[in-house]
Amino acid sequence: MNEDIENMSFEECITALEALVKELESGTLDLDKSLEVYERATVMRDRCKKILEESERRVQKITESSEGIKRSDLKIE
Repeated sequence: MNEDIENMSFEECITALEALVKELESGTLDLDKSLEVYERATVMRDRCKKILEESERRVQKITESSEGIKRSDLKIE
């Protein structure tokens, strides 16, 4: 289950997360299904947060140099 989420783009993940939230808010799910959907939504939320944090680090690495804009990706070790 988590492997497919790890391969989702931010946009795919947000769209799927919104669908899960609507499903939960509908009130039509039994308790077990609600917990299953909630768990998947939590994993998707974490994936979106990870993507946003990585994007923020990349933006922070964009610096102005004497030649203009210089871009370098953050190397995480």
